[in-house]
Amino acid sequence: MDARIKSQVIKQREEILDREFSLVEEAQKSLSGNHHRLVDIGCGPFGLLGRSGTRLAGLQARSLGIDLDRAALASNPNVAHRICASCYSLPLDSASVDFIVCRWVFEHLEKPEEAMREFSRVLKKGGFLYIKTPNLWNYGMALSWATPTLFHNLFRSATGLRENTPTFYRANTKRRLTELAAATGFVVRNVESYSNSFMYYSFNKELFVAMRALSSLASKVTNRMQQLLLCVMEKT
Repeated sequence: MDARIKSQVIKQREEILDREFSLVEEAQKSLSGNHHRLVDIGCGPFGLLGRSGTRLAGLQARSLGIDLDRAALASNPNVAHRICASCYSLPLDSASVDFIVCRWVFEHLEKPEEAMREFSRVLKKGGFLYIKTPNLWNYGMALSWATPTLFHNLFRSATGLRENTPTFYRANTKRRLTELAAATGFVVRNVESYSNSFMYYSFNKELFVAMRALSSLASKVTNRMQQLLLCVMEKT
């Protein structure tokens, strides 16, 4: 990767991660009591906690990571507890969680409303759900949605990457997230979009520059096409 492009990619990732932490921190201030419990759904080997120094360190002691990938879950050093389970059936008591983090998961949910109902069940009243997911209206995501998973896996296999998890994109617009929130006992407190699709082309300098310019142009016309959605919901 070109050194300048690598620097820009790192900067972009850090800016978005900083915003993610800020959203969670802002929501945490609204929570009552102390010793809040955070559950990271689909945390994989890293999750959110621990990615930005000591930020949100107070949530780590009671944090819980949930994932279907046992190996990835076992290697996650940033959560205090780990459970291999499905987001459709969480092994948690009702109203026992203050915060749920769900990053890069919603695009893979075949039944997002069922997952949302389960999140609503385990969250306390006034608890928060944070979602990070691709925006279906983005041109890159629309192409991904229209392309069979087999095609993606052939490409990823040829480039040495692990196979992709099937994607459905059934909860990947601001409107759809708002509808799901209303149907499952949530209210959307904040939803933001960010231009990020050009990052996927960092392997080629010319493509990266061209797609970055296209992304910038599209953003000036409308923010509906920006690639990332960051959403905070509160259980009512």
